[in-house]
Amino acid sequence: MRPSVDILLPVYRARATLPDAVADLLGQRGAELRVIAIVDVDDDGRDDGSLAWLEQRAGDDERIVVVRGPGRGVGCALDAGLAVSTSELVSHMEADDRCPANRIARLVDALADRPDLDGVTSCVGIFDADAPGMQRYIDWQNTLVTQHDMARHRWVEIPAMHQAGLYRRVALDAIGGYEPRGPWPADIDVWLRWFAAGLTIEKLPDVLYRWRQHPTQSTRTSPQHSLAVLRAAKIHDLERELKGKLVVLTSIGETLDAWRDDLENSTIMLAESLPWRPSQEPPPAAVAEPPSNAVVVAAYGRPTARKRVRAALGHPSEPDALLFVA
Repeated sequence: MRPSVDILLPVYRARATLPDAVADLLGQRGAELRVIAIVDVDDDGRDDGSLAWLEQRAGDDERIVVVRGPGRGVGCALDAGLAVSTSELVSHMEADDRCPANRIARLVDALADRPDLDGVTSCVGIFDADAPGMQRYIDWQNTLVTQHDMARHRWVEIPAMHQAGLYRRVALDAIGGYEPRGPWPADIDVWLRWFAAGLTIEKLPDVLYRWRQHPTQSTRTSPQHSLAVLRAAKIHDLERELKGKLVVLTSIGETLDAWRDDLENSTIMLAESLPWRPSQEPPPAAVAEPPSNAVVVAAYGRPTARKRVRAALGHPSEPDALLFVA
């Protein structure tokens, strides 16, 4: 008998896509699972029919458990589901996404083969929209498959789609659940706390999760996902990571200005802030040879720019001597 898995499914006004997501979960082969649907409704108690549909399906299938959400965002909804969960293995799915029928079985097998890991995730595909920017982002994210690569890139962007993974319950308890510790999205906060706690994860190279793209998704529309808010989340974590170290910051233009201003308003010790375009110029002296107790923080969003920085600086150790942000 395979270990049972509790799958947390946060739902808010998802009636149009919910049936496909639930069908994909209940259609999983080779896995014993339960779907814990956490439904947030509007302040007046209304929704778009998601709650009624789920309650009806739960009456027909005992694998579905319906929980009323607290109405305070995805992180709090996931914590409400975690409070109901009894399994040692926990997964997650968004109500507008899709997955193949072997997803959970593959993740369970991978975690069983690696008792040293606290979680395992997979590569992701996108669907339902022409979104070249998102495709480039996912293509980059799918190159990060090892613990080392995911950990060192966590201040650039989230290194994996959290909903694509399977996690040991003790690991989720160790980081205090899903609710973010600031006014930023739960996914970036979870990964920052995950790696800060020394927890381990690796990524299967196969696409076992499909992320739906649409113009109204929170990734594109919510103020929580603005560059300023995401930068605040990263700096909050970097204050712990860089405690006691000097920082030499390098970037260009508005990005350099924004990171310099926010670092100066933090507890991080900023030694210098230097403009550098790695495609055109040699690095400034303080970047090429920083003080012995300093870390170079390089704010470059493009993978090609980060590759040039590594080459120009002789591929220093990351993140001990060189730390990338974006």
